Amino acid sequence: MQDYARYDIKDFLADEPFCRWVLHQKPADCAFWQNWLQKNPDRADIVRSARELISEIHHAQHYLTDEELQQELSRLTAARKAATEDQTYSEPPRRSWFGKFALVLTALFCVVGFWYFYTSFSTNSGLLKVGQKPLKDHKNGQWTQVTNNQRTPKSMLLPDGSKVTLSPRSRISYPLHFEKKQREVLLNGEAFFDVIRNPQSPFKVYTSDLVTTVLGTSFTVKAFDQDKDVRVVVKTGRVTVAATTPESKPADSQTNQLILRPNQQVIYHREDQKMKRSLIENPLEVGPAEVIQQNLVFENAPVASVFDSLQKRYEVQIIYDADLLAHCQLTAELGQEPLFEKLGMICKAIQARYELIDGQIVIHGSSCK
Repeated sequence: MQDYARYDIKDFLADEPFCRWVLHQKPADCAFWQNWLQKNPDRADIVRSARELISEIHHAQHYLTDEELQQELSRLTAARKAATEDQTYSEPPRRSWFGKFALVLTALFCVVGFWYFYTSFSTNSGLLKVGQKPLKDHKNGQWTQVTNNQRTPKSMLLPDGSKVTLSPRSRISYPLHFEKKQREVLLNGEAFFDVIRNPQSPFKVYTSDLVTTVLGTSFTVKAFDQDKDVRVVVKTGRVTVAATTPESKPADSQTNQLILRPNQQVIYHREDQKMKRSLIENPLEVGPAEVIQQNLVFENAPVASVFDSLQKRYEVQIIYDADLLAHCQLTAELGQEPLFEKLGMICKAIQARYELIDGQIVIHGSSCK
C-alpha cells in the first residue's frame, strides 16, 4: 500500500491508481479516495492540484498523434543530451492507456519543463541571502531562480504545489525540494502567493527587510529595492510579518512583528524601520460563499446584527460599544457599495462615525434611546 500522505504533486502524477481514479472515476477508486481524503484533509489542496494537472494533460493528449508524440520525445532526447552527456533515453514499449498517458505526461513536463528551466531559470547561490542572514539550507540544497523579464505577470508552481504570480521586473529563488519542517523562498520585487496549507511546514517569504510566515493562505508581497516602503497585503487566511533586525538589536514584538488578517496590509518604512498595519483601500468580500450570497436587507434590525453581517462578509473586525448601541436599529438595503460607503450610510443613520485604527474599524456613537 502506497504511503500517499507523503506524496507531493509529482508523486501523484506518476501514480497509476491515482490517475485511473481521476480519469475513469470507477466506484471502487472513488470510495477509496473519498475515504482517504476524509482521513487526510490537510492533503486536499495537493490532491486537487494534481487532479487538475492530470485532467489538463489528458485533454492535451487527444491532440497529439503517435507521430507527434515521438517527435516530442525525440526533442526531449536531444535536449537531455545537450545538457548532460551521461543521460540516455531508451525507446518505450507499446503503450496501454496509462502508458500513453504517462508518455504524454513525461513529454509535456520534461520537454517543456526542461527547456523552461534551462533557458529561463538559473541557479545562483550568491543571491540566497536575506539581509545579512543566509537561508538555512542554501549551502547544501540546490536552488532555482526565476526572473520575470516580461511585461505581464508570470504564473508558476512551487515544489509543494503552491501557486505564485510573479510581477514584471521581479525575481524569486526557491529550493528544488522544500524541507519537511519549513518552506522558504526569497523574493525581490512583487508576487502574489496562493500557498497550500501545511501546518507542519510553515511557508516563509524573505525579502531584504521582512519575513512573511504563513501555514496556508493567499497574499501579496511587494518589495522592490528602489521603493521606500515594503508592503504585504493579505487576501485570505492569517499572515505573520516580522522585520529582520540586526543580531545586535533586540526585537520589539510590538513594532517588529504583526499578525495580519484578510483585507489587512502592513507597510514597512525602510527609512525609520517601522511597520504600520491598516485596512486596504477597498476591502473585498472574502467570507464564505454562503455568507457573500446573502442579501444585506435589514428592517428594524439591531445595528449589532448589521455590523456582524459585515464582519463575516469582509472578515474585518468592527469594534463598538454593544451596550451603548443596544437600542440602535437600522432599516436599509445594502448592495454593491464599497465597505466604507456602507459604513458611512449606517453611521449617518444612527448618528455615529467610524475610524480606522491599526487595521480595525472603530465605531464612535451615542445611545439611540
